[in-house]
Amino acid sequence: MLAAYTDLKNAQKVKNFILKKDLLNHDYLPVKELEHIFFPLTKKTKIPNAEVVDTKFNFPQKERPQTIDFLLKDKLTKTELDLIPRSQEIVGNIMILEVPPELKNKEKLIAEAYLKINRNITTVVKKQEMHKGVYRTRKVKILAGKNNKETVHHENGVEIKLHLEKTYFSARSGNERLRISRLVKPNEEILVMFSGAAPYPLVIAKNSPAKIVYGIELNPLAHQFALENVTLNKLEKKVIILLGDVRKIAPTIKKKFNRVVMPLPKTGEEFLDVSLEKAKKGAFIHLYAFLDEKEIDDYAKKVKMICKKGGHPVRILKKVKCGQFSPGTFRVCFDLKLI
Repeated sequence: MLAAYTDLKNAQKVKNFILKKDLLNHDYLPVKELEHIFFPLTKKTKIPNAEVVDTKFNFPQKERPQTIDFLLKDKLTKTELDLIPRSQEIVGNIMILEVPPELKNKEKLIAEAYLKINRNITTVVKKQEMHKGVYRTRKVKILAGKNNKETVHHENGVEIKLHLEKTYFSARSGNERLRISRLVKPNEEILVMFSGAAPYPLVIAKNSPAKIVYGIELNPLAHQFALENVTLNKLEKKVIILLGDVRKIAPTIKKKFNRVVMPLPKTGEEFLDVSLEKAKKGAFIHLYAFLDEKEIDDYAKKVKMICKKGGHPVRILKKVKCGQFSPGTFRVCFDLKLI
């Protein structure tokens, strides 16, 4: 192999020249020999302060960062490689793999490849069904790694312990949770309806000057995780988690709130009357919905009409797209203010 051979005292000068002229063979590492060094080259040319030689030994190869394409290039066709979604949801140390129907018979190969290139991932699963039922839970199938569906997710300075099949949770809403926390003003009292394993209460309590955050959750298994998470994050003085139906539990809380968060992405507007009753005048409500882009403005009008009919007119401050459910369909947050 061609190499630039020089004294160690000239090594930096020679290396700079080789790099400037784009002569360095980046697939291999330089080799030191006593007071000399060999730089692997891509072609033969004159190099100041060095002798270009044809070595009789092999240079050590650089370790290349592994990629999905590199690991699967001999197992999938180019067309199949192009079908693999490049952005996967990661919850704690579990990856939720999106596998198109065309690759169903290759899903284990793909899962094992992702496991190899992600050192922090111990399990790869795929969704077996969409979120459904009153608790909005779903089934997942383990494709590779450890037989485990429970994890601790790290986000925005908090730890969230959860089980993928026992509570609704979206790691992709992490930025949205932080956005809400940054809107909170000092000493606000906040109610989070449908709080699940408590991601919203935890992130808000940790990252805002809120006085207290209440969470209400119907799913008893999610509620147990929420209680654990409050203790895990040492937020017992700022977060109160209650179990039950928001229609029954909210009226028992003998106070009104400066801010109400409603992270129920479907049928959330059906509970607007509850949130309006628990909101102080001038309070903020964050209502979520899954909508086609063309439906957003009509939904905003519907929300304003519901609030006005209920005797609590609101102004819509912002309509925020905070996630994409499918092509053209978004998770949208409506930031409302009571007027």
